[in-house]
Amino acid sequence: MELTHVLARAFSSVAVSIDLADDDDIDPDIATDIIEPAAALFKELSEDDRRALAAIIVEVSELESDPVRKRSMLQLPEEIGLLEEE
Repeated sequence: MELTHVLARAFSSVAVSIDLADDDDIDPDIATDIIEPAAALFKELSEDDRRALAAIIVEVSELESDPVRKRSMLQLPEEIGLLEEE
């Protein structure tokens, strides 16, 4: 697996774990504080790079065996703003 795919899969896995965690386990404000800086960095990418990253996240989501995690991972590109227009 290529480095970009490993990094996208690792980020996606962490983001999904945070998203699916109970509010008692991870405070929603802290969860936001964890994810927002990464999302802000992704917004600095060119539109083509954001689309490419979104495609990689969708691709690596196919490796996820848990259907709930997979569904959350498939929604991740939109949720972190990769598919928004500049």
